[in-house]
Amino acid sequence: MKAVYFTGDVSSVERGLSLLQNKLHFRLDRSQTPIQLIHRKGPLTVEKKANDITISFAEATHCFRGLNLLFAHWEKTNFSFKEYPQFEAIGPMVDASRNAVPTVKKIKELLATCSVLGLNQLMLYMEDTYEILEYPYFGYFRGRYSSAELKEIDDYGDALGIEVIPAIQVLAHLKNPLKWNFTREFRDTEDILLVDEPKTYQFLTKAIQAVSQPFRTNKIHIGMDEAHQLGLGQFLQKHGLQNRFDLMNRHLAKVLEITNSLGLEVEMWSDMYFRLGSKTGDYYDPDFDIPKEVVASIPEVKMVYWDYYHHQEAEYLQLLAHHKELEKPIVFAGGIWTWNGIAPNYSKTIATTHAALSACKKQQISSIYATLWGDDGAETPLDTALYGLQLFAEHQFNTTVTDELVALRFNELQHESADSFLLLDCFDQTPGVAPENPDGSAVSKLILYQDLLLGLYDKTIEVFPLTEHYQKLAQELAQCETSDNTVALFVYYQLVAEVLASKTSLGKQLQEAYLTQDKTSGQQLLLQVEQLQLLIDKLRKRHRQLWFANNKPFGWEILDIRYGGILSRLETTHWRLTQWIEQDEPLEELAETRLPFDGPYPMPEGIIGRNLYHGIVSPSKLSDV
Repeated sequence: MKAVYFTGDVSSVERGLSLLQNKLHFRLDRSQTPIQLIHRKGPLTVEKKANDITISFAEATHCFRGLNLLFAHWEKTNFSFKEYPQFEAIGPMVDASRNAVPTVKKIKELLATCSVLGLNQLMLYMEDTYEILEYPYFGYFRGRYSSAELKEIDDYGDALGIEVIPAIQVLAHLKNPLKWNFTREFRDTEDILLVDEPKTYQFLTKAIQAVSQPFRTNKIHIGMDEAHQLGLGQFLQKHGLQNRFDLMNRHLAKVLEITNSLGLEVEMWSDMYFRLGSKTGDYYDPDFDIPKEVVASIPEVKMVYWDYYHHQEAEYLQLLAHHKELEKPIVFAGGIWTWNGIAPNYSKTIATTHAALSACKKQQISSIYATLWGDDGAETPLDTALYGLQLFAEHQFNTTVTDELVALRFNELQHESADSFLLLDCFDQTPGVAPENPDGSAVSKLILYQDLLLGLYDKTIEVFPLTEHYQKLAQELAQCETSDNTVALFVYYQLVAEVLASKTSLGKQLQEAYLTQDKTSGQQLLLQVEQLQLLIDKLRKRHRQLWFANNKPFGWEILDIRYGGILSRLETTHWRLTQWIEQDEPLEELAETRLPFDGPYPMPEGIIGRNLYHGIVSPSKLSDV
């Protein structure tokens, strides 16, 4: 642990330095090495000549990044570097709405990491995971944050120089709260609020007051994305079909009356204007048509262009040009693909981030988010995004960014191995998947959840050497370099790889044994099913340990049910095989001809498949009417 003390412009970073002593492994001692701090506009600079050390910085997080880099090169007698921030604001958006609600402790840990990378904002995305006292069913059993918890997060972020911004939904993406009866009179569809209904705005007034009050910032993100059925539910029954551009603008204006009364600066997702202007409803449709009178009537709000799909800089430049036609300030949201499946998709993350942020620099976009969505149950642990955060941080401090630079800084600033983290990409960047995984293939999730007796994906995956791929991956993960902070994460992923290696070909082998009536092989396969049961239960417990170390308990029950489903079906598989072997019972499941999986997404060459849980486990209905 290094012993130092600080002189000069200490006041603006004093609280943060106190909080970061353990993370950066230093202690304050006025008899030891002095570090002079200079707070001024301009680049981040660090200069070390023997024990004459100076850090010049424009913001607190720049200072903390500089100190982190200084300590990484502490043994050098002479050391200097200079970095020029590219954006005014940059940082992650944490999804706390897809079952995993990170604990306050975990958010603080993430804030500390962001601060020593030089990231200066964090958005907390909460659809129904914040407390509204007047509506007790809002966020009921969903792990919602209390006002006190949000204030604690904000206080910690402020001490580190990070602006924490609440992000909510004021139109769509509200399926969870809208299922409760308190919303019956202001529900348009199952996930969209009823425009023009006074009770809608009574509710939103309380919601916006509740979520904004704990934060220092005057910024708020109000969502309003993907309202595909806007005006087509209860609104249609009450008022008939109306121009949906008008509905968007009318609702937005009423929401802004609320936010203006609270002195809030508003951001919203931009997609619905483009979707309504597209004949196909495509956000990125180059042939969109938004009438000039609609643009003129859009209330004053920042438009957040979200895009983590395109791999070419020219595509982002074109879409940024389209956004300029809305005549509103533009914010950009890229993504670290933690939502693709059970492991992060780093191939696509890297390709899209390099392209997108290069375009944003050229177009002088000032505010950048790195979204960390958790779609379909938040199966991917939050810490898998650490390499992605480094990628975004390097784009903040460098005009051009190479993978080699990201790897170097990842090791220096987070003490993690890029090679180890990029192994996680191999769960879905498999044989049969195009380079950079452009279509978001999620092979590992398909194999984990698909049923052995039904084998919905067996025909699709049988032509690829996936068993060998996952066997090799398991060996590499067992030998990879980790830190004390991530060792448990990599133990979990090694187990995932072992499960996939054991399960990938097992269903196909079961069907072959049954169709050839090879009961000797059937007996051997029974033992493999038993071994897989033990391995799956071990994986469940390891995953549970990770979840409860990082998230509130609410939401884990869904993954418990999913793991329980795998285990229960394995038990049934064992029972059915035993019936065939011992009693010659027919197995209709294994007699069924396997077809390539076809849906629900297009299946171009280079994608093996992606799906949500309910579409993987069975073609039968999991729930609903």
